[in-house]
Amino acid sequence: MIENNINATIGLEEVKTIATCNICDAVGRSGIGGRKENQDSYSGIRIGETVVLTVCDGMGGMNGGQTASRIAVAEILQTFTETPEAEISADTVRLAVENANAAIYRRAMNEPPLRGMGTTATVVVLSPNAAYATHVGDSRIYLLHKGKKDFRTFDHSKVFEMVEQGMMSEEQARQSSFSNIITRALGIRPQVEMKVETLPYRKGDRLILCCDGIWNAKPETDMLKLFNEGKTAAEEVKLLTEHINAYGLEHGGDHDNLTAIVADIKQNSKMQHSCFKIVGRALGRQWQRIKGTCKKKK
Repeated sequence: MIENNINATIGLEEVKTIATCNICDAVGRSGIGGRKENQDSYSGIRIGETVVLTVCDGMGGMNGGQTASRIAVAEILQTFTETPEAEISADTVRLAVENANAAIYRRAMNEPPLRGMGTTATVVVLSPNAAYATHVGDSRIYLLHKGKKDFRTFDHSKVFEMVEQGMMSEEQARQSSFSNIITRALGIRPQVEMKVETLPYRKGDRLILCCDGIWNAKPETDMLKLFNEGKTAAEEVKLLTEHINAYGLEHGGDHDNLTAIVADIKQNSKMQHSCFKIVGRALGRQWQRIKGTCKKKK
């Protein structure tokens, strides 16, 4: 609950509509938190019936973090703008992130004060066929089905390497003083490693892209409850950002930048339906064979 004497909107931008189409309603919001500048960037575009969403969390002094995240968002969206909708695939996602990495790296090499700047990245493409998702760093993607976590990215960080090795729990990792040390970022090296996931989605699912200023504020069990508070995407992103912002203000006011995109899915992906139809036809043929065998035995 937000205390009555806390203005939860301090430092928060207005809720912005990113896309409204047959696939989803997508909205976003960002805030500076308790920092001197907001190094997060987010945006999205609609290409026909395909929606592209991205959240990036920059790092680096001398405005480097803000510069890196803005370059990343611009380059990612530009790649998709230049790609015909029919050709958009998991490979396009990979190309977009590679282009962003190269652009940030070039800028840093050409401007010495910006050297060392980088950014995390999350990218989700909601096409009629499927969702294509990737991330670099510790910004996260959540896909919720009936309010429960159906998919979540795994942070590229030192502490999550320890989680993977069974050396600590995810909650211990969240509370660790080393939780902000990431092992991958855009712009740090000439090439970047990533994995692009192809995911089915269902009507009623909720997709969330967010920086660590959102997900790291509270234990994941609490965050999953928060992710389900809003009845609509717009209501959810408003409640989520204001809750996290108020929580930060109540606990010293030095909290991180906070940015989230919420997309509520309005239809099933074709990939899922195709799979069901193939399985259905296969089971139907098997049933016909069983019936035929039984008749012969009679």
